[in-house]
Amino acid sequence: MAKHIILLMSLVALSFGLLAFAFEPSPLQDFCVTDSTSSARVNSQPYKSPSLVQASDFSFSGLHLPGNTSNPNGSKVTPVSVA
Repeated sequence: MAKHIILLMSLVALSFGLLAFAFEPSPLQDFCVTDSTSSARVNSQPYKSPSLVQASDFSFSGLHLPGNTSNPNGSKVTPVSVA
């Protein structure tokens, strides 16, 4: 019985160790901020130059507004998109 526990604990420890290697070595397109005036495009969306991106580009001010929840699910989804 002790051998099974040691084997199980070893497999669990090994699986957590493999998660540490799950990263992208070349983060080329980790973010893409849309800009309707730009001529540069990624995946058919106009994007802002990474050197011009600001923290305010990653915020959406409409999530605090309550939606109509009088439906069978009792919930409201607020879709947020890049465009």
